[in-house]
Amino acid sequence: MRKELSSSNVLLVGLARNCEDRIQEEIRIINAAFVKAASVKWFVVESDSDDGTLPILNKLAVDDKFDFVSLGSIRTKYPKRTDRIAKCRNRYLEEIKKNPKYINIDFVVVADLDGVNSKLTELSVNSCWNLNENWDACFANQSEVYYDIWALRHALWSPNDCWENYNFLISNGSSKSKALQKAVHSRMIKIKNDEIPIEVDSAFGGLGIYKKSVILLSEYIGLNTKNEEFCEHVSFHLNLREKGCRLYIIPSLINCGWNEHSKNIRLISRVKTKLQNFIIRLSNGAIHFKR
Repeated sequence: MRKELSSSNVLLVGLARNCEDRIQEEIRIINAAFVKAASVKWFVVESDSDDGTLPILNKLAVDDKFDFVSLGSIRTKYPKRTDRIAKCRNRYLEEIKKNPKYINIDFVVVADLDGVNSKLTELSVNSCWNLNENWDACFANQSEVYYDIWALRHALWSPNDCWENYNFLISNGSSKSKALQKAVHSRMIKIKNDEIPIEVDSAFGGLGIYKKSVILLSEYIGLNTKNEEFCEHVSFHLNLREKGCRLYIIPSLINCGWNEHSKNIRLISRVKTKLQNFIIRLSNGAIHFKR
């Protein structure tokens, strides 16, 4: 059974790097979205910032509901980005396991703090607790196209690593633009917010809500067996799936619209529309000319 949000203690976790210009607003929006929870706490892991992120985190930590840890500069030790991110994510898992402050947490929310949760609302969050599906973890959707294809695994929709697919297509004669369209952009579909939840093997989309008992069953790995960069969410979620956990994208859990990850799709769509309109006008003009 799933505990009601109104009687649940929620821990929000995330990573921070060079986000001085947006982290306070992100936290405000996410806090407002989870206002129905019995209690909300934060734990943020910072690394490698060279702007004013750390002073802002120190300011936020005056509130006893907000904690953070800085790992300092770890880029030299972990030069590959996904490996570095995995180490940071495992740090908040360690904190949840060992810190008695979090012993009574019921749900852990993993949130990106880079602007992708700008449209998150109380209504969209509450919708996750009004579902018949007995989810162990659920993930956000976007009001435009679903963007997070690298973290996505679904037998029909996105069964493999989109960037491995991209590189395969290029190595077998495809142009970069065609490979990008086939491997990544074609999978960025629009999911209406009134559709039923989509069960997946992995997803993220900027926000994931986990039962605390579930999130502690796995760990993040950012490199594959070839020591190549690999989406850390995929390794984490496939391990959960092997343990029988049920993971869903929740169409009503809207956290943003277009964003920096999907902006190319938006641009392509606009160009196609303009081109189609131009062709239509040109065709109409030719028809009138013939008459």
